[in-house]
Amino acid sequence: MREIILASASKRRSRILSDCGIKHRVVPSGAEEEIDKDADVFEIVETNATCKAEIVATKEANAIIIGADTLVVHGEDIIGKPGDEAAARQMLRRFSGDEIEVCTGLCVIDTSSGRRAVGFEKSSLFVVPLTHEKVERYFRLLAPYDKAGGFSIESVGSLLFDDIRGSYFNILGLPMRRLSELFEEMGLDILDFIEAG
Repeated sequence: MREIILASASKRRSRILSDCGIKHRVVPSGAEEEIDKDADVFEIVETNATCKAEIVATKEANAIIIGADTLVVHGEDIIGKPGDEAAARQMLRRFSGDEIEVCTGLCVIDTSSGRRAVGFEKSSLFVVPLTHEKVERYFRLLAPYDKAGGFSIESVGSLLFDDIRGSYFNILGLPMRRLSELFEEMGLDILDFIEAG
């Protein structure tokens, strides 16, 4: 059985795979995530996901490499991880009372055959209106620095969001149904990699 390798340092992505019963190894790519403001967001996340998967694929034989990248779109702006505390606060204030889109690019590479499949998933959600005081209180509880858009929909973050359309797991950073489809495009069945509990 080929090994599944997640080319990401995201603990949430790793946890999603584990919760599905997919045994895997985490090998962060170390790739710089690029945001070309003139490019389409889906092109950006697919490019970043592919770069991550390719870096790890060069070091691993007989493995299935999964690369992923998530960005948030608010209006015309494409938003990645906040650079610092001030940026994270500003993001939360900007999103207050408005809709945002979460876009995740995926790349799967089979290093034994050289086959690959690339795709993306999009979800939207509404951020509840927040006063300045609420922003500060939520911010202290959210610890948002390592997440695109500076937020997490889990835990306390579940109080901030409403009207989710699309894949919930995409918002977490790893849309599993789309991942399954990419496996199928490569002639693989993701169920073959699930260990019975």
